[in-house]
Amino acid sequence: MNMTLNCPVCGYQEVTSHSCPNCDTDLSVIRMLQELPTVETTVTTVKFKTSPLVIALLSLLVAICLGVGSRLIFQPPQLHALAVASPQPVVNSRVSSEPPIDYQPAVVQEPAKPTTYTVQSGDYLSAIAQKFCGRGTSWEIIVKANPQLQGRENYIDVGEVLNIPNCKEQA
Repeated sequence: MNMTLNCPVCGYQEVTSHSCPNCDTDLSVIRMLQELPTVETTVTTVKFKTSPLVIALLSLLVAICLGVGSRLIFQPPQLHALAVASPQPVVNSRVSSEPPIDYQPAVVQEPAKPTTYTVQSGDYLSAIAQKFCGRGTSWEIIVKANPQLQGRENYIDVGEVLNIPNCKEQA
């Protein structure tokens, strides 16, 4: 029983041997599969009679599972409120001998006016910032207060008068 096959690789028609004469593809496995006997199978179906009571119980069970599952997944925020009811009013038993404190509103102080500094020989901006602001990295605050220093931060002239803002609050 020699069957003819079509080559699945190159499409050569009616191959009778175990390999394709056109592309040398081994067709022996395909040939063995075709030579296997066919088996017929029958499928039997079983029908169950379901009563409306069974359907109702199953749908109730599914609804309960969905309710519990969603409660576990999407928990509502826990709002804790403590309400204490006191049966008797609370009385402060401490008696103070001090006079009551008279609270005065805080007096708003005017911001300090900037100080001036005359550049000395050997001065540079970070040293001046260290002296007045407490940090050498605050030299940019001094440059902002003195626009004439823009672009020449590394070159300041001896005798030049600089405005020094209250930079300890800004640093």
